[in-house]
Amino acid sequence: MLKRNIQDVEWKGRFAHQKALLFTEDELHSKGAKFQVIKISPGGKIEPHYHKVRTEVFYVLQGEGTITLGTNHMTCRAHDFMICEPPTVHAFKNDSDKDFIIAVFRTNDPGDADMLWVTEPS
Repeated sequence: MLKRNIQDVEWKGRFAHQKALLFTEDELHSKGAKFQVIKISPGGKIEPHYHKVRTEVFYVLQGEGTITLGTNHMTCRAHDFMICEPPTVHAFKNDSDKDFIIAVFRTNDPGDADMLWVTEPS
């Protein structure tokens, strides 16, 4: 059994957000699976992107923001779930004054080769 606490994770900067890997595919005993959390600072965003192969399940842990899936712009807050299947374009924006923290479970994840930006992030 493995136990992790979000208070103890190592956050790594990536573009305008941070992420922390909680469980790897080896720990999950499932090739292409990954469980991570992302943290978007107030006013921050993750630009529109999509995946050809990867499916992602999002679970909002903290804060409030806008998650865009395709043409649907949804205000999301703690305890909301979403699923994003390929090749749906999706984006995230923190509209609040607190961190927007989202747990992400990935399946069929081949790595960064499947991270396709609509426009390059700044």
